[in-house]
Amino acid sequence: MRLNKINLASLVLGGSVLLAGCGGGGSDGGSVLSLSGTAATGAPIAGQIVTATCKTGTATVTTSTDGSYTANIGGGEGPCLLKITLAGGGALYSITSGNGASQTANITPMTNLLVIYLSNVPGMTAASPEAWFALPAARTLLANTAALNTRITADFIPAVKALVPTLSLSTTDFLYTKFTASPTSSTTDADLELLKNSGVVTSTGAPTAATTLLLQTAAANDTPVVSPTGAGS
Repeated sequence: MRLNKINLASLVLGGSVLLAGCGGGGSDGGSVLSLSGTAATGAPIAGQIVTATCKTGTATVTTSTDGSYTANIGGGEGPCLLKITLAGGGALYSITSGNGASQTANITPMTNLLVIYLSNVPGMTAASPEAWFALPAARTLLANTAALNTRITADFIPAVKALVPTLSLSTTDFLYTKFTASPTSSTTDADLELLKNSGVVTSTGAPTAATTLLLQTAAANDTPVVSPTGAGS
């Protein structure tokens, strides 16, 4: 179909207005990647910076008083690595999966443990979450939601429950389902309190040295992740 100059100008102008209304930064494009979730250590992580680094595009936003965040990336494409900087220093990490236009990822001590675990699986080990996310094997796994969820439920969750058997943790809800930061109304949040009370993480949500070592050992015994040549680029 041929476009005349008037119609073409209208399309360009309309696209410019759409992009101008999208917060969070990122590369230009006709589509928008929307990221959202809850940041909490038990209590909400309020007023702190969340940085999203995605397969395509980046964003920086600040959490609300209830720990929620939303970031829109013009022309963005997942999966993404999420990082929240803590007021007392340090950071917690999380991930999204797949390449859908709307993705949810909570950022908590539990999701941080997941990133530590995944970055020690054979075939995609790295010294930092950022270095891990840059690996083709990591991008390939995160792009395959079914494969990632299998690793979470079959490998990661048993490893964490070996530390705290009383956790209600059994599905991927801790990562993908938004929650209210209240241990009396959310099993996800109640689990975060258990992590702290059991000494698996510190009061800031950072893992203890013993916790990190256990996750590294558990990950080292799992099936290697092998990325096909050129995958995840």
